[in-house]
Amino acid sequence: MALTKVIGSGIGTVTNQFADGNMATGSVIQVVTVHKATVFTSTSTSFVDITDFTAAITPSSTSNKIMIMATINGSQDVNANRTVLRLLRGSTVMMGATGNGDRIVGTCGVSTPHADLIGHGGATFLDSPSSTSELVYKWQGIVSAGSGSFFINRSENDTDNAGYARFGSSMILMEVAG
Repeated sequence: MALTKVIGSGIGTVTNQFADGNMATGSVIQVVTVHKATVFTSTSTSFVDITDFTAAITPSSTSNKIMIMATINGSQDVNANRTVLRLLRGSTVMMGATGNGDRIVGTCGVSTPHADLIGHGGATFLDSPSSTSELVYKWQGIVSAGSGSFFINRSENDTDNAGYARFGSSMILMEVAG
């Protein structure tokens, strides 16, 4: 993503003036976004990938960081007492708590007390991957208690009339100069 500018003929050349390595600390080098507009449903009691909610970014320096900002909307049916969502870089859970006993480690949840409601979860996290390889960030979900379904971008009651809504979910990855 470096810019090169040539000044005059035979006068001199300014090369890589705006190279990623010359960006001031905190500068945004690149932005990757994903918007999930479709509905996802699962009854899994093990974590499963939420389809079409993955983004990849390749940092230009090991000292750079990745700022993740995500909003995810969803719900669960009355038999799925809790829905836990987690954001991963590869197989590493981002923004998770320290596990304790049999507790599940997640990033957020979207449990709702009523079949007509939708819950909003999300994450804002500054990751320090120390890598120049492609990094894949993705969301997963699980029915952590009960035996029902969880839903992304819709409520349990998804009746086709003006009284109900569907929502989108989005994730932004920004490479930030370190």
